[in-house]
Amino acid sequence: MMSTMFKKRLIPAIIFMACVMPLALHAVEYDNEYLSYRATYKWGFIQKVAGDASLTLRHDPDGYHAILTAKTRPWADPIFSVRDTLTGRMRNGDMAPVLYDKTTHEGGKYGHDVITYTYTGNTATAHCTRYKLDKKGRETTSEITLSAKEPAVDMLSVYYFVRRLPFESMKPGTVSHATIFSGKKKENLALTFEGIENVKLDGHTYECYRVSFTFSVDRLQNSSAPMRAWIRTDGTRIPIKLEGELTIGKIQVLWNRP
Repeated sequence: MMSTMFKKRLIPAIIFMACVMPLALHAVEYDNEYLSYRATYKWGFIQKVAGDASLTLRHDPDGYHAILTAKTRPWADPIFSVRDTLTGRMRNGDMAPVLYDKTTHEGGKYGHDVITYTYTGNTATAHCTRYKLDKKGRETTSEITLSAKEPAVDMLSVYYFVRRLPFESMKPGTVSHATIFSGKKKENLALTFEGIENVKLDGHTYECYRVSFTFSVDRLQNSSAPMRAWIRTDGTRIPIKLEGELTIGKIQVLWNRP
């Protein structure tokens, strides 16, 4: 049902070539926050909730602390079971990542990625450690150090990077770029602002910024199909919908209004 490549892009979460904008971030300030989502699989007339995710943010004098958990529903577990937890720490002010810790239990495999960040000027250096345990009990551990010009994020802090972009001053077609670190490589994130659109969800209508995004190993070769996100235009900047095509059908991640 869910391709491994697309599933990896869902978390998260939360999150193109006309013209490239300077990355001055919007002055969005976040405090304590809890967001809940459901992942829905759609194929023709078939529509079924396949999983759930929650994202918690806590702000204290030391910075921001975020936790994302994701799991599949019982009916989907025999197809591809997911139990993932992502935790991270980000600096005060710019919310640049300081620590990223990802634990995954997916399809009978276990993985644990840890990334620690250091900064020199406008260069971010990521010290990455990856531990994996396959279905046969075989263990592997690898380490790598990667660097990139800022903005540089991971699959948790990218959620806040995208929400803080200055969409209100963008023209449709404006492109933003960032580097995303994983436990073994870095990818380019290209995000295109497509305009403002009203979205109906659970009996409510929300004015949203619509954006599309792709991941690529280099600027010429995409490693995933484009996806779209709808982010509220109000002060909350809550992403209420994420959508991507699968080989058969599509997946939607939808916000659960409190």
